[in-house]
Amino acid sequence: MLTFSIHTLGCRLNQADSATVAGDLTAHGYQSVPWGEPSDIVIINSCAVTGIASQKSRQAVRAARKRLPNAFVVLMGCEATVADVEKYPEVNLIVPNPKPAPLSKLLGDKIMRQSKPLFPAPGDACEDFFSPGVSLYDERTRANLKIQEGCDFFCTYCIVPHTRGPARSRNLQDLLREASELIDRGHREIVLTGVNITTYDNSGCNLADVIERILMLGDGFRIRLGSAEPGPVVKQVIDLMAHEPQLCRFLHLPVQYGEDSILKQMGRHYNAAEFERIAMLAAEKVPGVCLGTDVIVGFPGETVETFAACKSFLSRLPFGLMHIFTYSPRPGTPAATMSGRPPKHVAEERSGELLELAIEKAEAFAKSQVGKTLDVLVEEENPPSGWSDNYLHVTLESREPVAHNTIQTAIIQAATGKRELIGRL
Repeated sequence: MLTFSIHTLGCRLNQADSATVAGDLTAHGYQSVPWGEPSDIVIINSCAVTGIASQKSRQAVRAARKRLPNAFVVLMGCEATVADVEKYPEVNLIVPNPKPAPLSKLLGDKIMRQSKPLFPAPGDACEDFFSPGVSLYDERTRANLKIQEGCDFFCTYCIVPHTRGPARSRNLQDLLREASELIDRGHREIVLTGVNITTYDNSGCNLADVIERILMLGDGFRIRLGSAEPGPVVKQVIDLMAHEPQLCRFLHLPVQYGEDSILKQMGRHYNAAEFERIAMLAAEKVPGVCLGTDVIVGFPGETVETFAACKSFLSRLPFGLMHIFTYSPRPGTPAATMSGRPPKHVAEERSGELLELAIEKAEAFAKSQVGKTLDVLVEEENPPSGWSDNYLHVTLESREPVAHNTIQTAIIQAATGKRELIGRL
C-alpha cells in the first residue's frame, strides 16, 4: 500500500482542500501518514497570498525533497497555480486550481514512473460544483466544510481571484450530503469555509439558508462560520445567530482598514461607516458574540492622519479578536506597483500599536465572560479543555473525567489571558 503525507500552508480553505485530498486518496487505497514521517507521496498544499507565503512554499518543497529524495512530490494549491514552474525542479506533479481531477485520478503507475515533471492544465471553474467523497480529519472534533470557491472582488492587494478563479458556489445537495456524513463520523463542529462564503448562491439559497438547512440535520453538533466578507446576507446571519444556539457566536468580518481613503485604495466594497453598522448590529443582537477582524497596516497611501483615523475606528468597535498584518507586496497585484508606501520601520511601529490594542481588546472580551455560562467543545483531556462557541479557550475544572469530543456547559470562573478562561462544569 502506497503512503502519503500532506503539508498545508495558508488559510482554512487550504486545510479543507487538504482534507478533501486525504479523504479521496484514503478511499482509493492509499494510507495517510503524519507529515515528517517517510512516505511514498509527499504533498505540499501551497499558499501564494504574499511573496513571503510563496517563499515558504518553495522552502517546503525543497525540504521535502531533501528529506525524502525518492518520494513522489506533489505541489498543489495557490502557489502551484501562479508559480513559475522552473522554480520547482524538485516537483514531480504540479496541480493547479481549479484541480483538473481528484488526485487519486491524477496519480497512477504511469504517472509515478515519469522522470519529468508533469503540469496538467487547470480544470473548469464551474458554478454549482461538486466535491465527491468525504473530507478526512485526524481530529474528530471539528471539520471544515467547503461551500464556496473563488472571488470576484479583485481587491488591489490580493492575488486570490487569480489563484482560485471566479466566485462560484457548491451544489447545495452535495454540501448537505457531506455535512451529514461528517456529523455521522462524530464531528461536533462544522466550520463553513470558502474564499467568500457570504457570496454563496445555489438552488435559490444564500449563506443563511445553507445554515438553516444544515441545522435541519439534527442536534448534537454546532456550526461555526469561517471568515465572512461584509455584505447584505450578514444581517440575516446575525438574526440566525441571535436565536439558534447551534450556530456559534463568532463572526469574523475582515475590515482590512478603518479609514475610507485607504479602503478605496484597497478596492474594498464598503466604507468604514457601513462596516461599523454591521459590527454594532451583531454586538447588539447577539450578546456575547466574539467579533473578529483582519487589519492591514502600512498599505500604500497610509499617512499619519489615515492611521490615526483607523486606530480610532478600531478602538471604538467591540472586537474580541484582531489579526494585525503589516502589508507585504504580492507581485502581480495592482497594489504592488502603488507609490506612497510608508517606510518599513514606520509600518512596523504602527503594527505594534495595533497589536497592543488587539491584546487589550482580547483581554477585555475574555474578562467580560466571567460569570457567564458557555458551551465548550472538549478537545483536550488532561486537563480537559476546549473552545467555547464564542471562540475562547476554556480549561474545565471537574472532579470527574470529561469525555473528549463532547459539548459541555461551564460557568466561567476566571480569565487568565487574552483568550484563556477557566470554567466549572
